[in-house]
Amino acid sequence: MLDQSKGGRFGGKVAIVTGASLDPSIGRATAERLAREGASVVINGRNEGPLRETERALQEAGLAVTCVVGSAGEKETAKRLVAAARDEYGCLDFVVNTVGGNRFLGSPREMSREDLLGTIELNTWGAVALVQEAIEGGLAEGGGAVVNVSSGTVYKTTPKMIAYAAAKSALNAITRTLARDLASLGIRVNAVAPGLTRTAGTREIWEPDDGAEAARNLLLGRLTEAEDIANACVFLLSDDARQITGQIIDVDAGNHLMGGGWTPMTDETIQGRIR
Repeated sequence: MLDQSKGGRFGGKVAIVTGASLDPSIGRATAERLAREGASVVINGRNEGPLRETERALQEAGLAVTCVVGSAGEKETAKRLVAAARDEYGCLDFVVNTVGGNRFLGSPREMSREDLLGTIELNTWGAVALVQEAIEGGLAEGGGAVVNVSSGTVYKTTPKMIAYAAAKSALNAITRTLARDLASLGIRVNAVAPGLTRTAGTREIWEPDDGAEAARNLLLGRLTEAEDIANACVFLLSDDARQITGQIIDVDAGNHLMGGGWTPMTDETIQGRIR
């Protein structure tokens, strides 16, 4: 076990970060930032190869990181994540839920019941299941904190993103309600809502012009990076945010200020899933 109890503002703290296997990704950036500031981190992803590679890279950088392979939507995965935090590092202080996605991309007139409910489940149940297990595993013992990754899509009425927008709206409601419910346990719950972010999952959208179109359409004139989202997540976990709970913070280069906002997901340019 790597003793980081004296180093960094998260020294002695233990975090679970889901969706942390791909590079770049919000999960990996958040896990690395936490670890570089002293935390021990349990990372998770569905695909063993990329997850093991992330674990190896971070460990070679001298960081206290271990991985648990599995789908974040399965209760058994949540149990194993919490067990790994307790067994490897002795406690659990933080949970960061970054897993999400869109299981339907098309006209609302063509959407099936399975399309809608599957997308809502993907973006909500894993987060709820992990928080439940984390509480059982001692998250409240030191006054824990949870950050969920939502989306700026909730501000838009992009027809082809109807299922995803509904799912992230549900996650926002879950975030606020958990914040109220868990406050008596000393647990804070917040969310970060990215706009289009430079990640492996959105590569087909930004890679052709290296994000130039997105930059032109955003108030701050630059595409959001995974590290920008990680910075907000880490702030919300820190003592600097000790009086903040039940909030959804937009990290989108000001896109939420622009009425319906800019989106690359038009009828003519449907290129993949976005967060």
